[in-house]
Amino acid sequence: MSLSAYEDLVHELARLDADSAASSAQATRRLERRRLALAGVRTELDARTAEVVDLSVRLRQSTPDLMPSNALQEAETAVDDPDAALAQAETALREAELSLRATVRAAQRPTLLPDVHHVVRELLVYGACMIACLIGQLVYLAASGGGGEAAWWVMFLPPVMAALVGYLLVGAANRPRLPRTDRDGRPVKAVVPHNPRLGVTLAVCTMALFAYFAFFA
Repeated sequence: MSLSAYEDLVHELARLDADSAASSAQATRRLERRRLALAGVRTELDARTAEVVDLSVRLRQSTPDLMPSNALQEAETAVDDPDAALAQAETALREAELSLRATVRAAQRPTLLPDVHHVVRELLVYGACMIACLIGQLVYLAASGGGGEAAWWVMFLPPVMAALVGYLLVGAANRPRLPRTDRDGRPVKAVVPHNPRLGVTLAVCTMALFAYFAFFA
């Protein structure tokens, strides 16, 4: 073997060794990036899991199944393409966080008909109570065959009781399931409107209707 051929062979071996070292370093960096990404996914997954469990407890709901049936199949796919699996996991975690935030915002709104004005909600609740009260009064009127001294008590007491029941139901309908929080994450005491004037007004109207049917109709 000539000297020039020997030098060419040495240069070729050195180049191959450098390429091998570069490939090894690149593979090491890729593995480190995957390890860091996996650690981040695990941390985010633990945080989201804890939030789901805590939110389920606060909403008095059963904790959903956090291990889907296709988890084993997805794990096998992740072995074949770990980079795509990590990217998919990060996307799923972001979507889960958005869903949690949306659930919290929905739970911080009134329980009954959250999209309507609170006066409409109160009118529906008080109105339903007064309608039920008036039906009961009319049933009593039909069963007793007319007025009498007892009719005066029936005219006043049931609407008052219906107004009290409506007051309690309005509070439950206007109260959110979760309290709102300030910028520091501390809960803010919710102001729950009851609108008792509306209940009293409808109670008086109910009394007037019963009086009409009992004494004038």
